[in-house]
Amino acid sequence: MDAQPLWDRQLMLDYQFYFERKEQFEMQADTYPVWVLFAVETGRFRYRIDAESGEAGAGELIFCPPGSTFHREMVSPLRLHYIGFQFAGSGPAEARPMLPSVKSHPADDKRLFSDFAYLRKLHLAGDARSFHRKQTVLNDIWQLACEDWEEDRHLEDQLEPPPVSEDELMNQATEWLHRHAHAPFGMNDLSSQLGLSPVQFTRRFRKAFRMTPSDFVRTLRIRKAAELLLDTDMTLDQIAGRCGYENGFYLSLVFAKSMGMRPSKYREMNRV
Repeated sequence: MDAQPLWDRQLMLDYQFYFERKEQFEMQADTYPVWVLFAVETGRFRYRIDAESGEAGAGELIFCPPGSTFHREMVSPLRLHYIGFQFAGSGPAEARPMLPSVKSHPADDKRLFSDFAYLRKLHLAGDARSFHRKQTVLNDIWQLACEDWEEDRHLEDQLEPPPVSEDELMNQATEWLHRHAHAPFGMNDLSSQLGLSPVQFTRRFRKAFRMTPSDFVRTLRIRKAAELLLDTDMTLDQIAGRCGYENGFYLSLVFAKSMGMRPSKYREMNRV
């Protein structure tokens, strides 16, 4: 068990490369001896690391632990920072701290893109001072990622615990949905994991909780969207990405149907 908080860790830069326009990956999968960060300025790519998968776009960070296979597929050309690092003072037992997610989407995008600008400026510099500055910027990015993960945990703590029924398999389903609701996933994938057809899963879930799995997920996502609307200055597209929706337009439709008003109106009426 790693007792040291993530925010209290110091990152030691190994290397840093910058790609102005990365149109394809040389390798669709790779494994690294150190931690690797893909920090995206523009463009999108799909990823899978261990059991976690999804898409990453502008302003998003993907962390790959040493020894894990990093699967990736280009969606659109990337402006990308590729960084290798280690954690200071990590012995063999502490070489791989557990992250809440391999993905982070910091809310303070102005500061993040300012850090990106410094890395662009310094990426070809090899002198000691420039290396020190790049390491300082890397640690600032790390703090932004930690704030994002901490905010996600705070929002989850505000939600009611998953409902409980006499059907233990459906209890497992709600726990899984509670953990994965805020990232894109296929409900059919979950039903397959449970050994049920999609129809069987929906019927059994509805019997246990008087709602469909989709209704349960939508409730979790809208609650998180409402929190972010009031507690941050994130755009609707940014909030959508944090809640498992493809874009702000679709989130707006779902939010209005659930809450009886558009997200902009909700923010205007309830923000203090």
